Amino acid sequence: MKLEISLEELKQRTENLRQRMKSEGFDALVIYSDEYRTGHASYVTNYKPINVIEESPQLVILIGDLQPVVLLGRLNAYAARDMCWIEDVRGIHRPYTDLPEIFASIVGRKSRIGLIGKNILPVEIYEQIGDAVPDATFESRDDVMLDLRKIKSAAEIDLMERAADINDVVLKEAAKLVKVGMTEIQVAGLAENIARQMNADIGSATVVMSGPNTNYPAWRATDRKIQPGEYVMLDFNPAIGNYCNDGGITILMPGADPEQERALVVGHRALKKVIPTIRPGITARSIFDTLLEELEPHGFAKNFTPYAKGLRGVGHAVGLDVVELPNLSSDSDFELEAGMTLAVKLDLHDLPGGGYRIEVVVAVTEDGVRPLNKLVLEQPDDFAVQR
Repeated sequence: MKLEISLEELKQRTENLRQRMKSEGFDALVIYSDEYRTGHASYVTNYKPINVIEESPQLVILIGDLQPVVLLGRLNAYAARDMCWIEDVRGIHRPYTDLPEIFASIVGRKSRIGLIGKNILPVEIYEQIGDAVPDATFESRDDVMLDLRKIKSAAEIDLMERAADINDVVLKEAAKLVKVGMTEIQVAGLAENIARQMNADIGSATVVMSGPNTNYPAWRATDRKIQPGEYVMLDFNPAIGNYCNDGGITILMPGADPEQERALVVGHRALKKVIPTIRPGITARSIFDTLLEELEPHGFAKNFTPYAKGLRGVGHAVGLDVVELPNLSSDSDFELEAGMTLAVKLDLHDLPGGGYRIEVVVAVTEDGVRPLNKLVLEQPDDFAVQR
């Protein structure tokens, strides 16, 4: 059975946005995404642009009861006209011809336009829209979209679970196949090759860190060769039907210090205890609290707490984008809701030989939690330790 988002669901999403637009007194919504952060526009169009430099923007415009309009880079627009359910798909290269026509129904009067994705909207496109509707006022309102995207449908979760299943295969194989002497780039290639063989797309850059590079929160894989006794962090993000997974493990190479192995095993045990406690109604902060409670008796609180505060401290939402709001951290004060899909991650740093990350994506259900990544929860605590 092919997994996909139905036309009915896509139309309902658009109608939900339109109703929210009207209820808040907006005359139009302008939704912007690019090929790296596709989620807002792809949520409406079900089309994901490919990066061919200037051809990567995706702009969705909703005005009153009019049919939506999509503007993309010229090369992407050819495919989108065939693939997208929306009839009016245009290239974005004729702004002073197309935008006045698109906004004609609200030109010449005071109108309110909500901007979704303003933080990544290019200044040039923003100015072009402003020139088309000179009497309009603009308001940044990502929350209009995020309120809808944070709760996933059954179809969305099915796609994410398929991506998670593929990632579990990738990570399990990597735990066996990554060897001393391989470069970080080769490890990234190994992971991506397995996923591609299983017909997965790649949701975002593959993160591979080894040895001293595991001290960084993010790192582009290099030609550095893996050495004996090192941590090798693999944070991999396959996607199916535009929906992503964000699972990760850290592999410990042969010849490691016993303290490195103890730290990694403790981390696996902590996640196995914490994830089953997730359920709707608990505060997001409680995930941090429970992880800290599991780590403190083993002496790893100091390796955990500095990295669990603020942006994506112990995780984040996942969906059309690998990283979505809301974030999970020691500062999070919202309650979990059924339908949320969350990447729960444990980062420990300043250990002998660097640091590590373990990450598992889960779906919050009506009465508990449904792990989408199962590998870390089902394997022995030391499965990623090579001896």
